[in-house]
Amino acid sequence: MRIGYMTNGFGPLVGDGAGVTSVKDIRYLTMGNDEEILKSITEVGFRSIEVLEGNLTKYSNDLSVLKDMLQKYSAEMMSVCVGANFIYQDALEDEMYHMETVAKAAKEVGVTYIGICGGAIRGKGIQEEDYTLLGKGLDMAGHVFAEYGLKASYHPHLGSMAEAPEQIDKLFARTSIDICPDLAHLAAGGGDPLEIVKKYYDRISFVHLKDLDENGFAPLGTGSIDINGVLDFLKQKGYNGDYLVEVDGYAGDPVSACRTSYEFLKGKLI
Repeated sequence: MRIGYMTNGFGPLVGDGAGVTSVKDIRYLTMGNDEEILKSITEVGFRSIEVLEGNLTKYSNDLSVLKDMLQKYSAEMMSVCVGANFIYQDALEDEMYHMETVAKAAKEVGVTYIGICGGAIRGKGIQEEDYTLLGKGLDMAGHVFAEYGLKASYHPHLGSMAEAPEQIDKLFARTSIDICPDLAHLAAGGGDPLEIVKKYYDRISFVHLKDLDENGFAPLGTGSIDINGVLDFLKQKGYNGDYLVEVDGYAGDPVSACRTSYEFLKGKLI
């Protein structure tokens, strides 16, 4: 079992500028010094990380730079988060090109998991058939990543088509892809994280641990989510998979958030 930490809490989230005009170049990207972020996370005690896709593919021309950086801090890249629209049929070919670009780099760096976000919301709102389109797109992406030995899963997320519990159910009835449950996103979307984890236990790839308070996402143990209840259930079920801690969109100090979350997990997973 590994417990990783997401780097996106250490800088603002942006989209790669080239993606404005070329679908194949759309990327999530955390702005910041990748090495300084990695140093901060490993000094707290985490040895595995997740990054946004742009923080991987920007090294594609020379991945040895990234691999040397990870080795320097005795760290590994456990997972990568990717995003796409998936419902626009004319764009799917280039979106799969995008997925394969990420897959090639991820395999070379030694990544295990791909967490997929997305499912565009149209200007006229979500159409019922969009869930079928998203499900098919996710199955296509899952196949691309599987060809590179990577475990792909869908991450239900605020601002996507799978935010509320009933939306999550609609989507997962239309796709065979695994799930990456994020406790805070599930709660913020109006769901009970423990009940959703129970419902989709057999499809869990890996788990995002995150807390939620009145101001938004928060370090573990400082919000209202029953994280211990989820961990206890997973232990009872014999879950031996990996976890990823994420505190994105947090207004406080990112290093303190990382340290607070690490301390919370002592005696539980650490």
